[in-house]
Amino acid sequence: MATELPVRLERAKSALVKRLAGEPGFVGAGISRSDAGQYEIVVMVVEQTSPVLTKVPPRWQGIPVRTQVGGIPRKF
Repeated sequence: MATELPVRLERAKSALVKRLAGEPGFVGAGISRSDAGQYEIVVMVVEQTSPVLTKVPPRWQGIPVRTQVGGIPRKF
């Protein structure tokens, strides 16, 4: 059974999605757990040259952020 994510993580992810939603190349965001057991926000982009990459912070509200290429943009 999956455990619920801390509310702080969900709120941080939602805030980051709102910030990036209108940017070209943005696909979406999710929450992942690294091999070390630390939560991180994963921002999905269309390609490695997507303009949104310059707007993705390395940390958001104290949570590490990484990018991943793949997916199809959707409306929020």
